[in-house]
Amino acid sequence: MSDAAMLRLEEVHSGYGPLEVLHGVSLEIRHGEIVTLIGANGAGKTTTLNTVCGLVPATRGTILLDGEDITRLQPYEIVARGVAQSPEGRRLFPDMTVLENLEMGAYLRRDGDVPADIEHMYELFPILADRRAQRAGSLSGGEQQMLAIARALMARPRLLLLDEPSLGLAPLICRQIFDTVAKLNADEGVTVFIVEQNAHAALDLAHRAYVLETGDVLMSGAASALREDPRVRAAYLGE
Repeated sequence: MSDAAMLRLEEVHSGYGPLEVLHGVSLEIRHGEIVTLIGANGAGKTTTLNTVCGLVPATRGTILLDGEDITRLQPYEIVARGVAQSPEGRRLFPDMTVLENLEMGAYLRRDGDVPADIEHMYELFPILADRRAQRAGSLSGGEQQMLAIARALMARPRLLLLDEPSLGLAPLICRQIFDTVAKLNADEGVTVFIVEQNAHAALDLAHRAYVLETGDVLMSGAASALREDPRVRAAYLGE
């Protein structure tokens, strides 16, 4: 893990038309970290990820990726620079097979390693190998989430954005997914920025955390420290 910031948001404002959702968000993610963003529904967590990806334009502020200003870049240009997202709701191509969804994740790549990376996804998520010829829309919720993460990984991102990966899933499946994310970070050096409603699981997984409240960063620090903070325990951990 490096002290250098891979991603830095500086006083970022964004929203939808006249509705401003983020009111000057500043945060950073260092190389090799897992950082989580927690907060109540409507706090602006998904908007933060979508603003990083260029899906929601920033109206003010700056987004830096390894020192390069990506604030005004198009989403495909941001993907080409090593950022990929597994979105909330998975957003798979339901009528395409598991294999075809994985191939779509590599649509910007021009190297010859795509078949090998597909096999690597099957190693990470063995159930996808069994379902490779099955339509994505016919998979279970847990299988769809695994496919959404694998599809994002097919872009070979340096920074992986995960939006609510445990949403609607059984605890055992959630544990498998979080274990895989931890393995990707530890063994392959993938930097991870995760938005997660399950604050317990997110804080257990992450190195550092930010708490977002109605579009503003309320708190930040080591995930272990925030987990013990009385305000976090009361507001987000149900304690």
